Amino acid sequence: MRPRSLIAASVAALCGLLAFAPIARAGNDYSDPEYARHDADNVSRSSERQFGEFTSPEYGSAFQFTAAETWLTAQANQINDLRSGRLHGGLGQLLPGGAVGDPRQYHALTPIRIQFLSRTGAKLSGRIWGADGTAKPGVVITTGSIQGTEHMYWWAARTLVARGYEVMTWDVQGQGESESTGHAFGDTTPNGDGVPSQQNGNFYQGTIDALRFFASTPGQPYVPGTRTAADVDAAKTTAATTGEHLDWVNPGWAAYDHSRLGIAGHSLGAGAVSAVQACSDAKDYWKTLALCEGQSFPIKAVIGWDALGGGAGVQPAVPGLNEQADGYFLNPTPAPNAPDANSHLAAHNAWKAAGLDTFSLTIRGGTHLEWTQIPWILPATNYGTKLADYYSALWFDRYVKGDPSATQQMIDGLTATGANGDLNVAWNTHHFSTRYKSAYSLAGFGEVIDLRAASGLSPVGDWAGSNADPVGAAGPDMVGNAS
Repeated sequence: MRPRSLIAASVAALCGLLAFAPIARAGNDYSDPEYARHDADNVSRSSERQFGEFTSPEYGSAFQFTAAETWLTAQANQINDLRSGRLHGGLGQLLPGGAVGDPRQYHALTPIRIQFLSRTGAKLSGRIWGADGTAKPGVVITTGSIQGTEHMYWWAARTLVARGYEVMTWDVQGQGESESTGHAFGDTTPNGDGVPSQQNGNFYQGTIDALRFFASTPGQPYVPGTRTAADVDAAKTTAATTGEHLDWVNPGWAAYDHSRLGIAGHSLGAGAVSAVQACSDAKDYWKTLALCEGQSFPIKAVIGWDALGGGAGVQPAVPGLNEQADGYFLNPTPAPNAPDANSHLAAHNAWKAAGLDTFSLTIRGGTHLEWTQIPWILPATNYGTKLADYYSALWFDRYVKGDPSATQQMIDGLTATGANGDLNVAWNTHHFSTRYKSAYSLAGFGEVIDLRAASGLSPVGDWAGSNADPVGAAGPDMVGNAS
């Protein structure tokens, strides 16, 4: 019996007992058998991707070879970096398979690896994707914390490259393939600058540095924030002495249209891009915000993967897409009480108040890990990555690429069905939360709160109705890109 069936059977038994309890009542907790049944369904969905990975021979075979390849490469890089005093303590370097993402698609594209210094002096690692051609809009992706690696988000890079973007993925200091410690510029001695890795500066100011690097050209080479040309010269001199490779120019600079940029981030990275989007040249906030350091960027849109910030300190400047999970963090856990159905609309309200287009969606049964890919250890739904992929790509198409038809494609996606009219489409509202409202406020389309109800499904909070609504699977593939 599959785990989902076991959980469903257990809760069915619980619901049967509740039906005969003397004080059974309809409500938003386990005293309502319909809510208990709904919560069991949510929890069971939250481990489907993990179950699929464990039971797929293809996945296991791909992991075996890719994990060995990347781990051996990582060990060689660490040994080589010791000559320059570089220390790597991130799990992406230390654990076999820690820097793989989806092992089946690791070699699907060949990006250019980049290594550049952060303002702390730590050597950061990243990739430039789609560095061929000309006049491509750009996207920079910031990872999540708790040892998130750029590889976990390559699903987005692959999709965006296929749609004509140049993309930069990168590891924050102390995570993935990036160095753990800081250095004075020109000094090989490690110091505590930027340690520990999970601190706002590595993500917020780190994103600013990543944007500076992405915008660099031979005529305007990269200088990390708060650093000077003299600092850069000192770093270059020391690197030449130790034989260390450092990049000072985006190798894909000639392919990138430097007037069109989108940014996305996950978790703490989502908090970072929520703040950094205010440095867009679309508004004047960059002139006074300390984070922007007196520099603007051609940011046209922002995406927060669990979640876009909407509270104090966030100043919406560009259209924002807010993608969230169904309340589960690293592991799915039963929720004896239903949450406030409106509590995922903070970003929606903030962006709407600023007069900007916004779209907020919550993945049914989703965990905080829907946007990350790492073999076997991170539970998530079958459909979350595909759902995120679909709306993320269209959001950038609309506001970074400037394609107005993308808005209608997003609206159409809410009620999309398969070729035979089936529901096996990962991004329709059958896969939106029934505990939290999803919504949009879009020019020309107005404002809609509760996209499930607007699409003809039961409204959020109707447990019996949501249990009766048909929900399609996401197809046989447990992860991967929308197509």
